[in-house]
Amino acid sequence: RTLEIDTVGLRFQKSLADLSRDIGNTKPTFIRCLKPNDEQKSTNVDRPRLVDQLRYCGVLDAVRVARAGYPVRLPHEAFLRRYATIIPSSEKEEQED
Repeated sequence: RTLEIDTVGLRFQKSLADLSRDIGNTKPTFIRCLKPNDEQKSTNVDRPRLVDQLRYCGVLDAVRVARAGYPVRLPHEAFLRRYATIIPSSEKEEQED
C-alpha cells in the first residue's frame, strides 16, 4: 500500500496535464461577445463601453503585442516543450502512446 500525498502542487500538475490533454484533443475557437450599450437599444453604440470591454478582456493588449511582431499564441508543441517538466511522468507516458 502506497501513501499518496495530495498537495496543491500535485493537484496543479494533474490539472495542467488534464488541460494539456484536452487542448491537444480539440481545436479551440474563442468568440468575444461585446455589449454595445447598457440600454439594450439596437441603434445605440456606446464606444467608450466597447473599448472598456476590449481592454478588460485583453484584446487591446493582444493587438499591441501582435503589432510589435511577437507571437500571440504558442503552438501546442512549443507549449509542451516549455512546460513538460511539470507534467507527471505517468501523464507523459499516456501522451506518447
